[in-house]
Amino acid sequence: MLPRRMEPPALPSPCDPPVRGRTQRYRAVTGSSWAQLRAAATRAWDEAQGPSPLPPRDDARSRFWYGVQQPLLGMRLLLRDTDMMGSALAPVLFVALVCAVAAATSLEVIDRAAWWSLGNTALTNTVAFIAAFFTTFAALAPVPPFLFARHYARMAARARDRLGLGPREPYLKPIGQSVGETVAQAAVIAIGFAPVTLVLAIVPIFGPVAAFSAQLFWTMHWMVIESFDNGRSLGPDETVASNLAHEQQHPHTPWFARAVHGVQQPRLAKLLGPVRMFVEVMETLVRGWGPELRMVERDRALSLGFGVGVVVLLAIPGINLLFRPALVIAAAHLRGQLELEDQLAAQAS
Repeated sequence: MLPRRMEPPALPSPCDPPVRGRTQRYRAVTGSSWAQLRAAATRAWDEAQGPSPLPPRDDARSRFWYGVQQPLLGMRLLLRDTDMMGSALAPVLFVALVCAVAAATSLEVIDRAAWWSLGNTALTNTVAFIAAFFTTFAALAPVPPFLFARHYARMAARARDRLGLGPREPYLKPIGQSVGETVAQAAVIAIGFAPVTLVLAIVPIFGPVAAFSAQLFWTMHWMVIESFDNGRSLGPDETVASNLAHEQQHPHTPWFARAVHGVQQPRLAKLLGPVRMFVEVMETLVRGWGPELRMVERDRALSLGFGVGVVVLLAIPGINLLFRPALVIAAAHLRGQLELEDQLAAQAS
């Protein structure tokens, strides 16, 4: 088990000899594409051993890889810290219990309707139970982020303390706010990029591929927003109510709304009239994620790298439930490092 806090590892000096078995930080890799990909994966895993400061803001490539490392850092903390692992497994075990009960309840119905009977009743029932269990598990995978929102908030606060970023209080949202944000996010992901994807889909030959890519980008964008939101915690003298009041006084206009509202050409602006109304609805739905939208827009390379890591861990239905706590830890660490960076920049100025 880890000590109460993990101290950030000291960065090697440029004068130190290279350590065998580890890649140097963000060194360019030459060779085939496969060798570069393998070296990049090894580098990300090596650098995810513990918390480390952010690379310079003007080094987009290093910040991208830093973002990729964060989910791996979250997984390593879970594997090393039995206390955090216990908290991470609680939602998984609860959902697994519900799935087992549902599969056992439906077993008799499945067995009676099974035209594919294997001749052995015990084997047939086992196969039917496994199929029903994993089908239910995959179907319920999106539910825990809502049911266990407060549990994940406590994990995020504890993770910051474990990572040496100082004690924090959990950001415990009211139940009504969690319900509203869950519904809003589902609507935004499903239809938020519909005008763009519809236009791209009618383009001959490459249109469907472009539309799929655009929707994938949109979904990844909101998966990053959700992860950042799950990693949120409260600093000294902060409360959920005070943060909400501050956001209402200083609302953030998201990038897609600025893109549409920024069109000044009269004819084009007139054609975009229906799109403007649609965007205003989307802007209202995403109003609760102002801080997270600012983070993504301010540091695109870092957010893109983190998004790649998020997509890799959450792409498999059902299995993604096992990795979600690692993303909570990763987002808590990333938010903490960004706050430290802002504090150092403010002191320097």
